[in-house]
Amino acid sequence: GIFEASSFGGSNIDPTAWEDKKCKGESRFPAQVRIRIRKLCKALEEDSFRPVLHHYDGPKFRLELSVLETLELLDLCEQAG
Repeated sequence: GIFEASSFGGSNIDPTAWEDKKCKGESRFPAQVRIRIRKLCKALEEDSFRPVLHHYDGPKFRLELSVLETLELLDLCEQAG
């Protein structure tokens, strides 16, 4: 889907998100941000979006997207439904 940050980042905004089984009430990933859903669509296979992203650094891609990359990803999400 397409999600948008709706808050500044924080620590343990939702402690039950990815809850740590060993430490109840604590998240394994405490750095979080609230989001709002812009559009729900089917998950994209990596092979479909990998060619769109020009910011690969080895096996990982960087989180910053250009305007063109963003528009192309939005188009892929629209096509996926």
